[in-house]
Order: sequence, then C-alpha cells, then structure tokens
Amino acid sequence: MTPELLPLKSYDTFDHSVSKRTPHPQDVAGCLSRLLLDWVRPLMTLGQRKQLDVDDVWPLRWELQANTASYRFSSVYEASWSMYKASIMCFGRRIFLTGVAFLVSMLCNLLGPVVLKEVVSSLSVLAEEDPNDETAILQTICIWVATLFAAKVLQALADTYARFYSEIIAIKLVASVKTLIFRKTLKLNAQARRDKSTGAITNMYTADSDAILATAFLVHQLWLIPLQIAIVSYMLYDVLGVAALAGVSVIVAMLGVNHVISKWMFACQRVYRRSKDVRMKKVTEVFKAVEIVKFNAWEERLMGQIKVTRAKEMKDLFKRRLLACLSVVMLWGMPVFISVASFGVYAGVMQRTLTPAIVFTSIALFQLIQGPLRMITNILPMLVQSKVALERIGAFLEMSELESDNVMPADHPQGEHYVIRKVIVAVEGGEFGWDQDSTLLRNVNLEVKAGEFVVLHGSVGCGKSSLCSALLGEMVKHNGTVFVGGGVAYCSQQPWIQNMTVRDNILFGLLYDRKKYEKVLDACALTADLDSLIAGDSTEIGERGINLSGGQKARIALARACYSDASVFLLDSPLSAVDAIIQNEIFQKCMLGLLKNKTIILVTHNPEIIESPHISRAVTIDELGALVETHHADNPLETEMPLVSPFAAQPYGAVTFGVKNDGENGHGLLETDLLIDKEPRTDDDSDRSNILNLANETNECDDEMALISPCTPCAEAKPRALSSIAGDKITDLEKLGKLVDEEERVEGQVSHHVFSAYYRAVGGFPIVFLFLMTSACWQALQISSDFWLGAWSSDGVRSKESISYRLSIYTALGLASALMVFARMFMTAVYGLRAARRMFDAMTDALMHAPMRFFDANPIGRILTRYGSDVSVVDSNIPPLFSRMSSTIFSVGCSAVTAAIVIRWKGLLLLLVAYLYYRIGSFYIRPARELQRLSKTTQAPVLNHLSETVDGGAVIRAYGRGHVHRFQVTHSAKLDENNKILVRPIVCFSVVLTPHPTRR
Repeated sequence: MTPELLPLKSYDTFDHSVSKRTPHPQDVAGCLSRLLLDWVRPLMTLGQRKQLDVDDVWPLRWELQANTASYRFSSVYEASWSMYKASIMCFGRRIFLTGVAFLVSMLCNLLGPVVLKEVVSSLSVLAEEDPNDETAILQTICIWVATLFAAKVLQALADTYARFYSEIIAIKLVASVKTLIFRKTLKLNAQARRDKSTGAITNMYTADSDAILATAFLVHQLWLIPLQIAIVSYMLYDVLGVAALAGVSVIVAMLGVNHVISKWMFACQRVYRRSKDVRMKKVTEVFKAVEIVKFNAWEERLMGQIKVTRAKEMKDLFKRRLLACLSVVMLWGMPVFISVASFGVYAGVMQRTLTPAIVFTSIALFQLIQGPLRMITNILPMLVQSKVALERIGAFLEMSELESDNVMPADHPQGEHYVIRKVIVAVEGGEFGWDQDSTLLRNVNLEVKAGEFVVLHGSVGCGKSSLCSALLGEMVKHNGTVFVGGGVAYCSQQPWIQNMTVRDNILFGLLYDRKKYEKVLDACALTADLDSLIAGDSTEIGERGINLSGGQKARIALARACYSDASVFLLDSPLSAVDAIIQNEIFQKCMLGLLKNKTIILVTHNPEIIESPHISRAVTIDELGALVETHHADNPLETEMPLVSPFAAQPYGAVTFGVKNDGENGHGLLETDLLIDKEPRTDDDSDRSNILNLANETNECDDEMALISPCTPCAEAKPRALSSIAGDKITDLEKLGKLVDEEERVEGQVSHHVFSAYYRAVGGFPIVFLFLMTSACWQALQISSDFWLGAWSSDGVRSKESISYRLSIYTALGLASALMVFARMFMTAVYGLRAARRMFDAMTDALMHAPMRFFDANPIGRILTRYGSDVSVVDSNIPPLFSRMSSTIFSVGCSAVTAAIVIRWKGLLLLLVAYLYYRIGSFYIRPARELQRLSKTTQAPVLNHLSETVDGGAVIRAYGRGHVHRFQVTHSAKLDENNKILVRPIVCFSVVLTPHPTRR
C-alpha cells in the first residue's frame, strides 16, 4: 500500500462535530414557515439575547456545501471553459424561477399608479353622481384598495423569494469558483506560479469572489429595467400622447451615451484590478518576511514601497470614480430631462394645456422610471466589477498546469522492467527546465534501487534542488523518462511548516502511533527541543515557522518525512541548518538507523557525508547539468562510526553564528546556523528574496548593511521571536502552547470611535458640512421643481411666452439639481478616497511597527483579509453607501415634512410608522451586525489555509494524491464554515416585514 493513501482513511486532526449537528431548520419547516421565512426567527431572537457565535448558526444545507456545489460546476466548466455557460447549465432552472419572481414583484409595483388612477376617478364620480350609486362606487374603491394591498403583499413575498434564492445561487457559484481556484493552485506549474503571486491569488480569491457575490440579484435587472422602462413609457404615451416619444428619445440617447461610459469604466476597472494585484503582492511579500524587515530596520523603506503601489491603485480607482460620477449625473438627471422634453413638446409644440391631472400622473410615472434608472447607477459599476472578476478568474483557471505524465508510477505498463530489476527511482535521457523555452538539466541518467542511499552534490547553483523537483514532476520535461516506483517523502530546501502544533506538523494527517512517533522524535534529535517547551509537542508553531530556528524547522520537516513511512525519501539539504554534533546524531539515528531499509536521495554539500562509506554512492551534478558518479561504496560499512567529531571544521557552505546548548546533551534550541547556497529558490524563499530587492529599490544599503549576508536576518530574528514568547509568564499549559490568538470580535453596536476615525479621515467638520449642504441643496431643488411644475399646471396659460418662461425655469432647476448630484458624487470620490488612503496608511504604519509577538499570534491570512476584502470595502463600498444614505435621509425627511403639512394632525400617524420601522430595524440590526463580524473572523482561517497551500504546494503534491485530497477537504470545511455565515435570510425576513411601496 502506498503511504499517500493512508490519510484518506482518517484524520485525527479533523473536527467531525459538524456532521453531528441538528438538521437545517429550513428542511424541517412547514410550508407557511418556508413561505414567510419564519424559520429564521429563532436565530434573530437568540441574537437579541447574546452575541452570536459560529456554532449558533446552522450548518450549510447539503446543496450549498462547497464539495456538492463544485462537483457538477467543475465538470461543466472543464467541458465548456466558460463561466457563463457553466452558471446557466448548473443554476439555470433556479435563475429562471428567481427571474419570474422578480417579474411578479415589478408588475405588482407598477399596479400602484393604475389603482391610484381608478380610485381618484371613482372619487370624482362619487362627487358628481346620484347618491343612490354611492354604495357601488364605495365597493369599487374598496376592491381597488384591497387589490393594491394584495399586490403589495405579493410583491414583498415575490421579492423576498427572488432575493433569497438569488443569494443562494451566488453562494453556490462563489463556493464553486473558490473551490476551483484552490484546486488550481495545487496544479499550477512553475511558470504559472511565477506569474501569479500568493497576493494575486488571495486578491482573486477574496475581492473578485466578493464582486461576484455582490451582484447576486442584480443580473435580472439587466432585462427587468428595460422592460419596466418600456411599460412605463407606454403608460406615458397613454397620458401625454405623441409627446411621450420625446421623453423616450431622451432615454435612448442617454442610455447610449451611458453605454459608452460603461465601456470606459470596464477598461479602468481592469487596470485598477491589476494595480491592486501589484499592491497585494507587495504587502504579501513584506509581511511574509516580516522578521527580515524588522531585523534590518527596513520598516520605513518598505512602507514607502507599499505606499507607492497604493498611490497607483488610488489613481486608477479615481479614474473609474470620475466616470461613475458622469454616469450617475446622467441617470439621476434623466427623469428631469425626460419631463422637460415631454412637457415642452406637449405644451409648446402640441399647444395643449397642462392640467394638474396630467402633470401629477406624469410625475408619478416619471418616478417609476426614476427608480430603475437610479438603480443602473448602483448596479452598473458592480456588474462591471463582476464581469472583470469572472474574466480574471477564468484566465487564472486556464493557466498552464503540471503534466500528469511527467513521472511514471510503479503500476504503469512501461515501468514493469524497472520493477523487475528492483529499481525504484530512474531517469533516462532526461532534459528538464523551468519553462518551455529553457533547459537547465541535460542528459540526466540515474537509477536508484530500493534500499540505496544516494547522495547528490555539486557546486552552488548547479541544479541539485532542480533535480529533486524533476523527480517530483515539478519541472517541465523536455525529453526522457522519469520513474518513481513508490510513495515519496520530501524535505524541501526551505522547510515548509504549517501553522499548527509540532505534533500535527509531524503527523501530517496520519494517525498517531506513540511508539513510532517517539522513535521519529529521537531519530530527528527533537526530543530535547520538545522537553524545553512547556507545552511540549502541543506548542503551536507560528506561521511559516516564525517562532522556530532554521534547524528546528528542518528537523520537524525531516520528522514529518520519517513519520510518513514512505518508500523513497527525497531530502534536499535537511542537515544544512544544524550544527555538526546534531548532524552526526541525525545521520546515525535517522538515515542509517530509522531509514536503514528505505531509499534515500540526499542533497548535501557536506564532504564528510559525500565521502562516507555508509552511503551507496555519490553523484555529482556538473555545471552543465549532467550527472557524474564520483563515489561508489560496494559494501557500505555497517559500523556506526561518527560522521564528524564534535570539534570538526564546519562543512563547506555552512557558517555557524552560535549555538545555545540545552544542558549537557548539546542540542541547540536556538541554533542559528546559516547555509550560503545559490540553488534556485523555492516558493517559500521567493518572498524573502523579493523583500531584499524591494528594500534596495529606493535607497542603497549603507556599508554596514552591505556586509551582512542576505540570509542573516532570518537567523538573527529567531531568538527575538522565541524570546517574545518566553517573556510571557503564562502558567496555563494550553494557553502557553497555543501561539495564535483567537481573533477578537467586538460585541454590540459599532463603537463611536470607528465613526469618529472615519469622520477625521474624511476631513472632519468642514467636509461633512459641505457634503450635507450639497445634499440639502439637491433636495431643495427637487422640491422646487415639483412646486414649479404644479404652479405651471395651475395657471392654465397657453401663450408661447409663458410656456417658454415656465419651461426655462423648470429646465434650469433640473440642471442645477443634476449639478448638485455631480458635486455630491465628486466629493464622495475625492474625500472617500482620501479617507481610504489615510486609513490604509495608518493600518500599514501600525502593522509595520508592531512587535514580532503580534505576527506570531496573527497568521498571514488574518492580515491579508484586512488588506484584501476589508480595504475593498473602505475603498469602494463605504463612500457610495454614505452618499445614498444622505440622499435617502433628506428625501424621506422632506417627504415626511411635506406630508405632515398637507394632512396636518393626521401626520401623527407618521410617528407610528416611524416607530414600527425602528422596532423592525432594531430586531434585525443586532444579529445582522454579529453575522457580518463572524463572516470576517471565519474568512481569515480560509485565507491562511490558502496561503499555506500555495507556499507548500510542491511538498503536498510530493506526498501523494491522498494528501492533496486532504487539503482540498480541509479547504471545503473551512469554506463551508465561512459560507454558512454569508447565507443571510435575515435580510429577506426583514423585507417580508417591511414591504416597500416603491423600489428606488
């Protein structure tokens, strides 16, 4: 049995509590409860009593789980390579049903003016006809009012159904897309990995997926809005006659211009996304190598580099915002332009009198057009972002992958002759490179039989690590055959460590066997290190092993390989980071003892090992990339003679800066040995090298800094990280062993400090006051336009001079209103971006000057969440929301005041309506706020797992398909935990309670 299949049977690190939970309440709810979404009420009630936790939210239904949703979607997508086709084929039926529900909601909304017209007509008849017909007329009025009430209830239910299931579709689509992205990261070849950094993948995983999720119920508006405009235009034609065609012409012309603007916005959005990828790449590089940054005091220098990329991103975003301003002005001002054209033709050209009935009926219809037109201003940028996101994700999923036939397995028909000769690793006529256009290793011929101990050595940069990658199928195979006839355990040159406990890193998903585990610890010289830790092997390792020395990380990676019990051990310089004493111990106990009957391919510079009689043979890789056998031991010695004496000179390529011994055993807890090697860097090492390049882009290093080796900071930063933990006097064993802190979650309403911080970032009182005054002026101009139109319709004058005068004033008021809209949107763009820039700089400054203990306790996924989706919210979501909120407040306030003036004391009923809205809002806002916070805290573990997987992809693949599958299962579980928070039926339940008379 190959070892890679073992993890498929069981994982002692998995949490199976999810499967034991109660079923989803929607599955056991009755018909009426499902119709009204009343099954949500218990969660909302619970949210009033306590702070909601993840366990309080129901598990995802089976159809929404990532594995289920992605199963069919991935197969359809791989057949068509089109996101749109896959979405239609997988979710087409439900998309159609939600479209029907949205259509019903829209038609119910359009019924309002019809009912109003009939009621007014009936009241007019009632005032004129014989009182004997009063009963029949009142019955007619009651029927129409009841019809309106039923229509509004049906509208609320249809809208609720459509929105809820549109979000369900979006959750399934996003879960499928994220699953495809994660699986793709484990298939990318070396060239694709160079093109897509961890930051770019994370940005695509978060921001682009969020853009798709945000457009959940907006897709149907693409056909609903034109349909609603067409219906209202026909109703206008029924009122104004041919004059309505002038308004329709304005609609067509301005929508055409807006279409051109949307194309420009699309181009700007693509440029902005690329700029954001660059910024995320810089951020990821800096914080993944933060120990180097702090050791060299490069905080200010690299913070400047981040700010440069941020400035470019802000510049591109501002261009898109300016285009959005133009689009908003045109669409918000379109009802005014339509009314000017229609009334101008009706009164001026057709020489007809504007009566109050015609004017206010037309205004009501214009308002029905105003809603969808204003919605275009909201959905157009979101649809553009979603389209760009789908294109970017599609391009990523089409990137080149590792060839599955790079390595021939033992059960391959052509590998039978290797099995007969007991050859377990073989390369014949191999030529390999990191891309299609170059060849690094040439004419590689190598055969390793089962149980042999082969050493690979050569000059720095000759391709030793590359040969290991070729054996794993990671390089491009230009020619030749590669055969590996057993399970592989791989130790990369830069040890890959997960943010887990020491034990979980060593077990790597396998079952715990105490005797075997203790043998592995002893063979890898880890016993003394674990004894030095209060929590022992339950001590949590920081991200990328940040709280471990280089030697400790190397030995844990070696222990992981040993515990896997594989057939072939591919060890790339595992002894380079440890001192001579421990090298000797590991060589004797591990390679000559525990792995005595295993096949070992060891990469090393150590001449003592190369010339050792205990190895089967040594193979040199020359500067041309060819293999030359330099040493062969026909009868390896069985005596356990020391590899080197404790005081022997250090092996070539290793420099010891100092070892702190733990007692008398000589095991260094804080060894900081340094290997100077110029092998091709692995993914784990790329961020460190990029940091070195970034730090020198703006300023030259001074002489003292230039004398320090680029890798020195890694070594020197380790005691600093460990000392930060040792300094915490914690008596509780479990708390001491757990390094990563739980993410803090604020309880209750958003603190006023948050609002005041954004208030100051915007610019304080002068800017906010100016913005509010602009909104007030806009609302005043809107009211003035209505009053002026009412006065025009009341005077009954039909002279050309009067019509020209009235129309000119009305046009001026409309243009002034559009100008105020532009001023408000422009201020939103300028000062919203100012606030985003200031808050970004403040966050970056705080993180760059945070102590190392902070980075030990906060994984990179948590930091990337702040720089990814959270920054996107501050950049793109908050400013438009603030603008819409202010306009809504002024609009509702002025409408309420106007209504109160007209109906006088009956306006007290408005207070009752306001109270009901307040109670409903209070019942909704608390649980909704906690769910929003939970969505952020559950997203960080997903991103942390994604980042770890991207960095350790080669190691995961080396251990076999079983471990690749295990990581996919883990990702799906973490994604489901996050997605169950994103399913927000509470919002739809709130819609049922508050059916709106209009959708604006």
